[in-house]
Amino acid sequence: MRALVRWLAATVFLFLCLCACSRKESDGTSAKEKHAAARYAWYSFGGDDVIDIGSQPLTLPEGAVAELVSRDTVLASRLAASGTTVRVHPFFKGRDLAQFLASGKLQGGIFADMPALTAAATSDVVCVALMKEGFASIISKKAMLTRDLKGKRVATGVGSAAHFTLLSALQNEGLTEKDIHLVPMEVSEMPQALAEGTIDAFSAWEPTPTLAFAGHPEFHLVHKGVSYGFLCLRGDFVRSHPEQARELAAAVARACGYMRSPKELEQAAGWTAASAAKLQGAPYLLSRRAMTTIVRNDLLNVPGAPRIPAGLLDEEGLLYKKFTFLKRIGKIPESTPWAKVRGSFDIEMMRHVMTEGDKLALQRFDYRNSDPSDGAK
Repeated sequence: MRALVRWLAATVFLFLCLCACSRKESDGTSAKEKHAAARYAWYSFGGDDVIDIGSQPLTLPEGAVAELVSRDTVLASRLAASGTTVRVHPFFKGRDLAQFLASGKLQGGIFADMPALTAAATSDVVCVALMKEGFASIISKKAMLTRDLKGKRVATGVGSAAHFTLLSALQNEGLTEKDIHLVPMEVSEMPQALAEGTIDAFSAWEPTPTLAFAGHPEFHLVHKGVSYGFLCLRGDFVRSHPEQARELAAAVARACGYMRSPKELEQAAGWTAASAAKLQGAPYLLSRRAMTTIVRNDLLNVPGAPRIPAGLLDEEGLLYKKFTFLKRIGKIPESTPWAKVRGSFDIEMMRHVMTEGDKLALQRFDYRNSDPSDGAK
């Protein structure tokens, strides 16, 4: 009898769970959104006196800048004067981060160019700083040219800068996506898949190519394509809190200045590696030397950075081509004009910040060494 009661109780419980899942699926929220919400359920958002910013510690050089912003006691003290604090939340993916930004839980986020363009086209955001001018790379197991990818299994993140780089490389050889076997895959899985032979090549952004070569020196570089990263803020936040928005831009400029010292760049890399390891629950396998090289090449040595150059927004430039690519694959509505996206890039804010270095304390460097463990820093 007891066994029967237990069986009935378990059956009722399962039925209620299924009903609950069914209701959740009908509430207008996608499965991906639910997954993202569950993954970051322990994060704390909100409060009139808090600025919530999303970062991606697993991505360089953007992750290093965000790490310094989270530790910047100069920023903290300057915001405290207006009764405000900043929290930096680590995310695995730009897609996850974008969902929280769109919902209003975040006031800003650090994005690669494709999610930044998508956000600019579909919502009210302002991109205020250039955080990266690096490369997405096509890596193969055997030595080959781009034209040799024909008929091969090539992995990439669909809709990403790496996807765009792959298609651009194929187009240069008179090929299209139909000439390869495209394999959608998470970047973290690509090096192992290539080593095991389940794919013939992959296209990914840093630090995945560097990690791949560190673990498999026999891999080969096939092609590189430029990719960008940006600090994007919600438009309503910029309009209602212009001074705080400038302070965040100043913190980015301050971080870049701090890392120009080799010793301080090494320190920033160590902090970033620790945050990345904590987020993924495993050691960050990229060496300190490789991390500093990526940050130096993709940010510190980029002329004018972290300012956004006006030429980047030319209608026939690379960002415009990526914009048209995103419309073609359905990530951006076909009716969206380029003017809408171009108007979301503020090329003046960072320029004003850089000219007011003394007023905004750009050369005052004081970064906290402790690391809070409550899901935000």
